[in-house]
Amino acid sequence: MIITFKYSILIECNDELMRTLDEQRCIHEAEIERLSRSNQIQCANLDSKLAEAEKVLEELIRDKKNLEATLSKDTNEKVAELSKEISSLNTALEIKSTEIKTLRHSNAKLQLKVEEIPLKDIEISKLKHRVRELKILVDQKTNTEKVLTSKFEELQRSARNQAVISESMLKENDLLRYKIEEMESSTSEGEPNSVKTDSAIKYRSPQSVNICPTRLCQSEQRPTSSTIPLRSSQSRGDVMTRSVISLYLEQGRNRFSKGNIDTIYTPEGTFIAKDRSCSQRLSFDDAHDADDEGTPRLTRANEQSSVSGGNNYHETASRTTGTVIDSGISECLQTTV
Repeated sequence: MIITFKYSILIECNDELMRTLDEQRCIHEAEIERLSRSNQIQCANLDSKLAEAEKVLEELIRDKKNLEATLSKDTNEKVAELSKEISSLNTALEIKSTEIKTLRHSNAKLQLKVEEIPLKDIEISKLKHRVRELKILVDQKTNTEKVLTSKFEELQRSARNQAVISESMLKENDLLRYKIEEMESSTSEGEPNSVKTDSAIKYRSPQSVNICPTRLCQSEQRPTSSTIPLRSSQSRGDVMTRSVISLYLEQGRNRFSKGNIDTIYTPEGTFIAKDRSCSQRLSFDDAHDADDEGTPRLTRANEQSSVSGGNNYHETASRTTGTVIDSGISECLQTTV
């Protein structure tokens, strides 16, 4: 029973396998037919392509022959041209070689000159240092020149101012001297018993006035009196005139009552001058006055008498007294102004 069952199962399996085999055979045959048809189509295509390729090959062979012929011609021409170029290049090479030789020779000369460059650099540095020093000297001299020019201009301005002031002082001094002479003449006329001696004071204006050591230019003349401020100086000059006149009037009254002694009041001090028997008198030394701007000095009477004598003493005393009076009046007026 079991055997029959197994046999029946095997028969069924065998039938099933046979059916599957038939199906696979049919499928394979159909696939083979399809592949054979496609193969035939591909072979036909390849045959057509092969024929076309053969035609192209023949054309390429012909083109090759033509190209070889043209190439041989071009090659010959190019070889000829290249041979010509080679000959020209050889000529140029010879020229360049000669140029290289000359350049090498000049390079050797330049190398010799290059060795001199450090020495030249040292000389250049020295010259630059010298140029800097000269520039510094030029700047210093320029600055000094500017300073000296400014000082010179300042001295010129001060000289002009001093000239104006001295001229105004001289005019006021002459006016005061004239008024004092008139007052003394009136005083001497009012005193008939008084005797005029040789020691009478002679008033005179100084002949020259040294204002500045630098000389003024010819174009820088003394300004006219119209440029002097007379209005402000006249009012102050009148006060000084009255005070100085009163002082000298008082001295003129008391001069003969005090034993013929001259007492002169100046900004430098009081000076006493006696007639003939005086122990001290006033005198001026030109060298000394040039140094200390006209400051009076006292000298011994016997020293002056041994040089000049009695008559010269009176003239010197009167002259120096007048000079001291003039300088005192001018300094008083200058201080007041």
